[in-house]
Amino acid sequence: MKSAPAYGVRSRRSSENAGVRLTARTYGKARIGTYAEKAGGHITVESDAERLVAHLLNIDPRVRSFRQQPFTVDLIGGRLLFTTQEVSEARRMRGGRTGDAEYTPDFVTVQDNGLQRAYEVKLSGFEGDARYWSKVDRAREIMDAYCYPLSIVVVPADERHPVLVNAQLLKPALLRAGEYLAPDIIAGVEYYCKSGPVLQRTLCADLEIAPGMIPLLLVSGVLQADLLHEHICASLEVSAAHGDLSHLHLIEALQP
Repeated sequence: MKSAPAYGVRSRRSSENAGVRLTARTYGKARIGTYAEKAGGHITVESDAERLVAHLLNIDPRVRSFRQQPFTVDLIGGRLLFTTQEVSEARRMRGGRTGDAEYTPDFVTVQDNGLQRAYEVKLSGFEGDARYWSKVDRAREIMDAYCYPLSIVVVPADERHPVLVNAQLLKPALLRAGEYLAPDIIAGVEYYCKSGPVLQRTLCADLEIAPGMIPLLLVSGVLQADLLHEHICASLEVSAAHGDLSHLHLIEALQP
């Protein structure tokens, strides 16, 4: 009689190895790199869709830190493999079989509440077939047992989607906000917005501030706006956020 996988037994992990594998070979194409403070600096990802999600995770105030390709799920042994040595050992035990026997999530986050979450990233139109998602479902069961719930993120192919465009403006604003947002600017914006929502163009004209300051005010919780559905532009309606950063919870808009 075949014994059930030991889902509750965590495999060994080396403190010197932050993940299970390097990003895939590019066969002559340039690797895709980006900088993410919450991932420890410069990271390499396998697609533009993954780079966009890395930006969203970096922007999201609920995410304390994240890693790319952090572990492999052994679908035969029912366990998580955290080092390349563990992956190699598991493959030897199953005669070198990979494919449907393994699954690697694209990212894992540590949330501000200490809980962890894994993410699978796909580009719209290239989500994979039924066989692939059957493998993901098997991996999800194992990951749930290890307290790594899996979320699916489908990045729109339309490069003008508000979340995609806004992320490119908000991500660099995180680094600049502390340097460029003087107390008098913050006080002026908060006072101006105390009576209610206002268009970005009106705020910038009346307070004589550059439109480039708007992303800084958004990531700092001075202003808030519907960044899931509207672009950061002159016609964006903004209002006082009073420190609330929930408008930066953008990744949910890409979850089916």
